[in-house]
Amino acid sequence: MIFSYKKNTKGQIGIALLKDGVTIGQCSWKQGKYLHPEVKHITIDPHELTAQCWRAHISKSSIVGSDCVLSLPPSIAHHQVLRLPSMSIDELKEAAAWEMVDRLGVERTSLQLDAIPIGIGGDVLAIAIDKSSLSELLDPLYEAGLRPTSIEPHCVSVARTLSMLHRRQSDQSIVRSVFNFGMNSSAFMVLAGDSMVFYKHLEHSGSQLISSIASHTDVTIEQAERMLLASQEDCEDADISKAVRSATRSIHEAIAVDAMKCIRHYGVTNRGPLSTQLIVTGSSGWNTHLANALSLTCSQEITNESSVQHIQQLPTSVICQKNWHVALGASLASMIQERQRRGSDCAIKEAA
Repeated sequence: MIFSYKKNTKGQIGIALLKDGVTIGQCSWKQGKYLHPEVKHITIDPHELTAQCWRAHISKSSIVGSDCVLSLPPSIAHHQVLRLPSMSIDELKEAAAWEMVDRLGVERTSLQLDAIPIGIGGDVLAIAIDKSSLSELLDPLYEAGLRPTSIEPHCVSVARTLSMLHRRQSDQSIVRSVFNFGMNSSAFMVLAGDSMVFYKHLEHSGSQLISSIASHTDVTIEQAERMLLASQEDCEDADISKAVRSATRSIHEAIAVDAMKCIRHYGVTNRGPLSTQLIVTGSSGWNTHLANALSLTCSQEITNESSVQHIQQLPTSVICQKNWHVALGASLASMIQERQRRGSDCAIKEAA
């Protein structure tokens, strides 16, 4: 398994697997802008997709080519942050592999494993997936004529999406916090330039908010979903706003406390500059009550993903698709290297 963060081509197909769906995306990148972004979401269990299904969905979209990058969530591939001593990258991956085998209590031969160093404090993000489960996902893709070139965790795809304008060497001092809030799980990250220097998987989810609203207001799940969606705007009905705020207050406060703990943990383990901006992303990420709780507790500027400079240019038809940021991030896993614009920068990546 190759968890590819930087390679030398672009425009591959990005496939974001979810617990209950799949998002397919493709784009390229030039002069600080997305080119021809295409995103399609399929509501289906990824394990139920056959080769015929893949061919049908690809043919109905504007996506072309066969090379693809898979992005996996923690519900499919186990994620674990480990603290390991300083050693070479090969030794680090080997140590992380045995640690994951011990934690999961299975034979090493049954797992596909990899590890990604994060930050400077000795943290390593270890990822493991059962080989039989991985084969169930990959075999239909091969049969459909697609060619998976690499596999990466969701957090890497999201980090790439939010770092497209921070890829110069001189941008490594620009630090942002990211709260990726999905329907089934969430994660907190800290990005320095285009590097992920902190990661923590959190149990909070959008489904918890919806269930809490339904329970407190005695409405159906579908009605609760619409009430939560309405809270994305300040101009919502006052009575609905009050009901949603009351039903979700404890969850939002717990999220804000965990976010503050993550920021403090990063500050202790990494001696670089601290973040002053917290970007909220994910399918359940943005509502005014969550933003207020985060702003009050974390004392940082809270920014919606759609307000980020290069994301503002994306059409509504793209950003309304669930997990679009994961699919497009995976699609851009391979970027052409050429000299950067600033003479003081190292010639390592395409200029943003």
